[in-house]
Amino acid sequence: MFNKCSRTKLNWGLLMKGMFEWKILAAILAVLIVSSSALVSNTGIKDMFLNSTGDIGTWVKSPFGNLFTTPEKTENAVKIIISSESVPIEITTSTNLTSDTGDIANFAGFLTLDLKENMSILYPKDSDMRMNLALKNLKIEDVDIDDIVLEHIDYVVISEGSNITGSNEKIEITGFKGSISVTDSAVLFEGNVSIVRNGKWSIG
Repeated sequence: MFNKCSRTKLNWGLLMKGMFEWKILAAILAVLIVSSSALVSNTGIKDMFLNSTGDIGTWVKSPFGNLFTTPEKTENAVKIIISSESVPIEITTSTNLTSDTGDIANFAGFLTLDLKENMSILYPKDSDMRMNLALKNLKIEDVDIDDIVLEHIDYVVISEGSNITGSNEKIEITGFKGSISVTDSAVLFEGNVSIVRNGKWSIG
């Protein structure tokens, strides 16, 4: 027959064993969830796994806690010089345009920078109106562009001291915030982007 001390030691031993097995089970569960999310191609399901595992780190109180944090979107400072006869742009938020021949305030809509004719052609959002503005020293401040794809252009992309050049190629700019200015022969995008890329390289 066990005495009181023996029963106490036995109960403590069983308790410690149970806690150890629980930690192992929780760790295995966390690893399985991460592995499953890596195999799933659907973005929505991936996000579901990541959100679930974010809480597991706190619940288990284990070193896995920092493993499941979702990285924040980063912005990349760039200068993009585009040489082309025409550059079409969709401006999604109101902005101001200034040039040597006139100003336009609170513009949002479609804009074509026609370097061949030295003219900008503006189509305001939700309107049939069309406006022309000379390109000379044109500057567009505080521009937000969701996505723009330009083809058959020459470009120079300057980012973190590196220059990437291309001739008669395609370029895609996503999540641009900054300014656009026009010289006699090129269009300069200067600001931050989420991604700028073509088939050979990518920034962001």
